[in-house]
Amino acid sequence: MNKVTKFVQWEDRSLSEDPIDTQFAWASGSVQMRRTAAQGRSERRLVRCELAIGICFQDAGTASQWWLDGEPVLDRIRTSAGGPHDLVILPPGQEFFGRSSGGGQCLWIFIDPQSISDDGPVKSFAERSRVDCSWAKDHLSRAIITELASECENGFPRGPMFLETASTALVAQLAYVLDGRPPRVEPFCTLSAPKLRLVMEYMESNLDRNVTLTELAALVDLTPRYFCTVFKQAIGRPPHQFQIEQRVERAKSLLRQPPISVTDIALMVGFSSQSHLNAYFRRIVGVTPARYRAAILQNKPH
Repeated sequence: MNKVTKFVQWEDRSLSEDPIDTQFAWASGSVQMRRTAAQGRSERRLVRCELAIGICFQDAGTASQWWLDGEPVLDRIRTSAGGPHDLVILPPGQEFFGRSSGGGQCLWIFIDPQSISDDGPVKSFAERSRVDCSWAKDHLSRAIITELASECENGFPRGPMFLETASTALVAQLAYVLDGRPPRVEPFCTLSAPKLRLVMEYMESNLDRNVTLTELAALVDLTPRYFCTVFKQAIGRPPHQFQIEQRVERAKSLLRQPPISVTDIALMVGFSSQSHLNAYFRRIVGVTPARYRAAILQNKPH
């Protein structure tokens, strides 16, 4: 698991039962999911060097209070679990203090400001703090945040490329939804055959490590968000999905070598665990790696 290190101040106090945290970091950001029990009470104070986006999914009866730079901005008791979910945007250097009692989850996304699109509306969005509960009315924002939360809950099987892609898309979409200004439209282009081949060969030769979206976009001189668009146009699926498919193909080849354990193969092709390999292998191939290997061995001539 990658270690989260980019912060000025991060202070947590659990006033009752300990919360459960999961987190993952990549080159230009990180995510953290906190789960609190129904009778839990906690306080959190943070000041980050990055743009921070926090979203709370709380149970009915949960009470929350938030302050930004010492000023109260939220004081709410949720009447139902299906009500509005509160979101906070924190520019770098702004202090957040939150206090809650009751159960639920809170998703935090931290993004290096240097990696944010040079699109004027998006940059402007990232420089202004706000608290909002209307974001969930937007289908795309809700879908992205749901996928990020699911990734945290499932142990980050899709890795940093997916997290970077989703976080980049979320910032751009929230800028559009909350400020009402569409992001800049970049000049249309496609990936030429040589550039596409360069990207695909680079991904295939680095399956054992977590290649970042920024890294791939830099190969062809595009912004990460626009690179996702043109890559999907060329291949028919986003970069992180192509990476997973290539990892499964490499695993199929290695499974033909019986001395290598399935656990070792999972790590060799870039999955964080055997269970993650099993899940995606079964989804793509239709059987588990163990059954695939058994079928190969059974059909081998003696």
